[in-house]
Amino acid sequence: MMKAAWAVACFGLSASFVAQASAAIPPGPTLILVDKATNNLQLAEYGADRYKILRTFHTTVGKVKGDKEDEGDLKTPEGIYRFTARLAPPALKPKFGVMAFYMDFPNPFDRLAGRTGSHIMLHATNEPDRLKNDYDSEGCIVIRNEELEEVRPFVRLALTPILVFERLSEEYLRPEGDEKLKEFFRGWLAAWESKDLGAYIGAYHSGFSSRGMDRAAWKLYKESLNRRYETIRVGAEQARFYRHPKYSMITFTQNYRSTVAGGREGYSSSGTKILYVAEEDGQPRIISEEITAQKW
Repeated sequence: MMKAAWAVACFGLSASFVAQASAAIPPGPTLILVDKATNNLQLAEYGADRYKILRTFHTTVGKVKGDKEDEGDLKTPEGIYRFTARLAPPALKPKFGVMAFYMDFPNPFDRLAGRTGSHIMLHATNEPDRLKNDYDSEGCIVIRNEELEEVRPFVRLALTPILVFERLSEEYLRPEGDEKLKEFFRGWLAAWESKDLGAYIGAYHSGFSSRGMDRAAWKLYKESLNRRYETIRVGAEQARFYRHPKYSMITFTQNYRSTVAGGREGYSSSGTKILYVAEEDGQPRIISEEITAQKW
């Protein structure tokens, strides 16, 4: 089924609305910004110098102010998240309105910090008067039915980030404004491709965890790959930087290619790599990394 027809069938949207929304979707990546201090949710397009704000909506957030720490504390988490699933009626409870996007809380940073919780969503509501209140959710982010319908075409599961701030400042609207972070990323790539294991593993946080491995196990795993492969080419393209006061997320298209002895082809893959980066001892360090076959 064509996307426009599918949207009409699933959400009862008018054909004219779908056509307008489809025409307005920018070719590049989009993201969502949430400012809890002003109760603004902004739909934005990624731009290296500055995010381009496309829409602004009023949102209600957790009944208890502050950053989420524990299951049931009624706080909305602050950080950088991605959407893992989208639900719509009848699979969705009526109170969540026309649809809900599940956020990946707790993410790697939250787990490292010992934060707990579940079922954090960006969702709509069947009670529009809730939006008159700034703090009226159990930790989720809520906008009106028609507004979430507007946002839906811009969300790609596993790729579109939602950045939630205690207070959004101009600094964090400029994703590539941190030269230290960009230099760290370039150094990590160079160490990986040159098989400089010392410099490569030095880019990882002491609390690193990925694919069931901690930093020590990751080092052994990468050491074995360095022995197996004669050459490694990461092929990093379209790097994007998402910054938050707590940590950063770097994503890029990874076209990995390796060769074995004699120049024969080794392993190859392509997808989107996601790095979670937090400071340790004053330096950026990778706390987790993931790859998805999804691409922009």
